This record gives sequence, C-alpha cells and structure tokens, in this order.
Amino acid sequence: MSSSQPHTLPAPLLHAIQELAAALSNITKCKYTSVAGLTIVLYDILLLLSDEIRLVWHKPRMNASRIAYFINRYVPPVFLIVANYQLGGFRGPLTDKFCKVWISTASITQVLTGICATYILVLRVLALYGASRNLSIVIYTLFTISYGICMGITINAVLVIKEKAYFDPLVHVCSVKSTPEIFRFIFLTPVFFEILIGVLTFWKGLQHAYVISHASAAPMIHIMLRDGLIYFTSVVGLRLWNALIWVFLPQSLIYLGIYILWALVSTFVSRFFLNILNIASVGSVDGFSIEYATVREKERAAARQGTNTVSGVDFALQMRLRRGPHDTFDDLYTDSEMDASVPAREAHGRSKIAWEEPQHQV
Repeated sequence: MSSSQPHTLPAPLLHAIQELAAALSNITKCKYTSVAGLTIVLYDILLLLSDEIRLVWHKPRMNASRIAYFINRYVPPVFLIVANYQLGGFRGPLTDKFCKVWISTASITQVLTGICATYILVLRVLALYGASRNLSIVIYTLFTISYGICMGITINAVLVIKEKAYFDPLVHVCSVKSTPEIFRFIFLTPVFFEILIGVLTFWKGLQHAYVISHASAAPMIHIMLRDGLIYFTSVVGLRLWNALIWVFLPQSLIYLGIYILWALVSTFVSRFFLNILNIASVGSVDGFSIEYATVREKERAAARQGTNTVSGVDFALQMRLRRGPHDTFDDLYTDSEMDASVPAREAHGRSKIAWEEPQHQV
C-alpha cells in the first residue's frame, strides 16, 4: 500500500515567492503614503486658495520670496501626480526609458523645490533676528554650501541610477537594480542646515516664551515661532526617517517616505508663508522684508511686558510706506535711521499715525 507524500516546493523557489510577496506588500505601503502626500497637497491648495489669491496673486510686484513660494507650492503636486501614476496599477507597463527619466528628473526637482522652501525659512530667521548683515552673510553662506553639496550628491546619484533604473514587471513599478549608498546623504545634508535654522528659531522662542502661549501679544512673532518649530521637528524627523529607510529597509520600500516628505515640506512652508503675509497685511508690511523686523522689535517690547501690541506700525516705517511698498531687501532704512525716527514718532503722536495709516497692501 503506497502512501502519498505531501508535495513541497524547492527551497530556492519558495524563497523567491516569499520575497516577491514581501515586495508587493511593501509597494502597497508606498502607494498609500504616496496617495496620502498627493491628497494633503491638493486639499491644502484648495483649502487656502482664497487666501492665496488675496495675499499673493493680487500683488502687482513679483519678488524672490513669491517666486520661491509658487515653485514650492505648485511644482510638487505635478510630480506627485506622476508618482502616483507610476506606482498605481491602473495603467499598462512602462518603459525602461520612462523610469530612467522619471527617477532622475524627480530626484533633482525635489532638491530644487527644497531649496525654494528653505529660502523662505531663511527669510523668516533673518526677520526674527532683525536681518543683521553679519548673520545674513553666515546664513546665506551655509545655505549655499548645504544645498550645493546636496545638489552635487543628487547629480552624482542620478548618473548612477540612470544606468540601473528599469521597469520591474513583477511589482509593476519603476525600480533600481542597486541603490547607491551616497543617495542617503541627499536626505542628511540639508538636515544640518535645518538644525541650525531650528536652533536659531528655538532660541528666539526661549526669549519670547510668553508669545508662544499668547498669540495676541505679538501675532507676527507667534506665527514665526510656532510654524518654525513645527516645521523643524516634523521635516527633520522625516528626513532622518528617509535616510534610515535607504540604509536599513529593503529596496522595495525606497518610495515609502520620499513623497510624503515632499508633500509635507510643500504644505508646511506654503502655510507658513501665507500665515506671515496674512498677519503682515494688517500693517501693510511685507512679512519677508527687512522692514518687517521693525514691527518685530515693537512686538518684542510688547511681549516682554505681557501686553497687547499696538495696532499700527511705527513712525519710521510709516514714512517708508508712504514712499512706496518694498518687497526686497534693497533701499531700506539703516538701524541708526530707525533709532533717530523714534523721537519724531513720539512728537507726532499715536492718533496722527492711526489717521494716516496707508491704505495699500504690500
């Protein structure tokens, strides 16, 4: 009497099936985070569109901060749509050429939009510290070095990836045969500069602890500190998470954090930009100009006393605004001119300033 033996698969084939199942499961997780990133960006654009039209689109002059805003706001959604198309299953097979071009272009573009986002944060820090010349030189030098290294690493990694990228028919997405180890530093390089920005913001937060919990005392500083600290803790954490993914997790998870990071950087910085312009529009001052630091000094004095800030801007700033709005760092009062204007402001009185508030918005 013969006994039937259970049929077992060969060990190599069983191992290959298990790896494929794990890869498909990992790709599904990447799809979820990619869809989440696109949803966040599109929802936030629609949610704040009316504010954006009022604060940004209706402004007659275009400057560097607004150009950086538009790039950071509208370039990531375009690429996130393509990313979801590439990861999605509702399409036919892709070509190796498409994968090579897509991975290379997306990598470089993500760094470029990151530069625009960080530039807006740099303007915030300069405004918090009064835009001193020495600090500006140090910040811009470190900013250039940090993202210069990041872009150099990205270009080097792209040259390697371009030769190894292909469409994987098993998992139905673009893949890379082997990921260069240098690619992890794309996420780590900006972290050091962002830590510096975060420390500078945190230091101002300690100096203005009252403002963080009492927004009415100094609303502009409150927005700068609150949004800056939220951005710092969130984005630095996400960058470190992406670096750890590239180092320790399987290659099928390389898309897990990239697109959600891209989406959150775009959303956080865009919201921060609009929040600052919204608060600054009350005083007819560009929230990303050196003139803004003058209002910040007034708020700092009010915050130290634990009282509400005055409604208008000071007399020197009024004189500048009568000569026309300024959206750049050029042709502004020096510190001595601002100090000399204080007696003149007191002589004119607060009521005269209130009556002569300029009606235009920067």
